[in-house]
Amino acid sequence: MKHLLPAASLMLTALTLPSAAQAQNWSKATPINVTVTDDRFIPTRVTLKQGRACVLRLHNSGTRKHNFSSDRFFKYARVRQSDSGWVVHNEVRLAPGQTARLHIVAPSTPNAAYDFRSTRVSDAAEKMKGTIFVN
Repeated sequence: MKHLLPAASLMLTALTLPSAAQAQNWSKATPINVTVTDDRFIPTRVTLKQGRACVLRLHNSGTRKHNFSSDRFFKYARVRQSDSGWVVHNEVRLAPGQTARLHIVAPSTPNAAYDFRSTRVSDAAEKMKGTIFVN
């Protein structure tokens, strides 16, 4: 029983510690702006520093609904809990004129590339894709 107490204490401590995304100083986060138009993302190439905080601002300037989808990026990036409602099934859905602001800690894997795209059927034929590079 004596050996179980330190393990239980360690588990409780791990559960109560804030995640890296929660403990960031967001005033020093790198701003990243991505605009979604009705036929493309601007820019199509985004570069982040591994393990660093950024504020990803996604703005739909188009006249149709769009989304920003990236299974692998949202799997490995850490999104601040208060912003996690924007990310559903690894995508952010945006109505025309809508802006999402995501506080994110970039994945810690160096030299990684994560594709993003719009998965809406009406966007499939368009150039609605890009890549996030993590250095």
